[in-house]
Amino acid sequence: MNVRLIHLPHRLDTTRIGEGASGPLVAELQHILAIRGHYNGEIHGRFDAETRAALARFQEEQGLPVTGELTPLTFCRLQAAEKISVDPAPQPPARGKSSLSRPHILITKAKRQLTLFESNTPFRQWPVAIGKPHTPTPVGNFAIAAKIMNPGGVLGTRWMGLNHDSYGIHGTNAPWLIGQMVSNGCIRMHNPHAEELFALIFVGTPVYIRD
Repeated sequence: MNVRLIHLPHRLDTTRIGEGASGPLVAELQHILAIRGHYNGEIHGRFDAETRAALARFQEEQGLPVTGELTPLTFCRLQAAEKISVDPAPQPPARGKSSLSRPHILITKAKRQLTLFESNTPFRQWPVAIGKPHTPTPVGNFAIAAKIMNPGGVLGTRWMGLNHDSYGIHGTNAPWLIGQMVSNGCIRMHNPHAEELFALIFVGTPVYIRD
């Protein structure tokens, strides 16, 4: 499994532009599109029809909604990313006795809190770190799609990937930031807490993220 880490040069709320816009960000967009092979025009910093068509070609190539406008998601895809390859942990033939029979996870962003439920009963509760204001943790209903042991680095000792883009629940190498809005959208936990959660859930466990 590949995990993409990006370092954004601009705030996402400033990257929504369309035809008629001009400025350094448009010139930067044209330069990136030219490197990607989608734009052959002059780097003049004006969002014209040629720039719009090049951006639409990039969006189609990436499987994004083809709007011809620079959206935050398109901007993220345009950025160079550091890729970390991690191998999924071997799956046991059956759930271990340590896992719960009907677990689900509730993450409350306002409280920076993750609660693990067994059926409708709270079973464990831990503090978490969430996304920064300009790279927020997504709100919605998801599920655990992958479990990886010891991914290392910023992912700590456990990775529990969601079935949504590259977001996941994971450990950390910066435990002093737990409780804050510091990530690119993922949910960070203290490593011992992530390890305990990892052992109690399975692929397919529902994850509900609420404000």
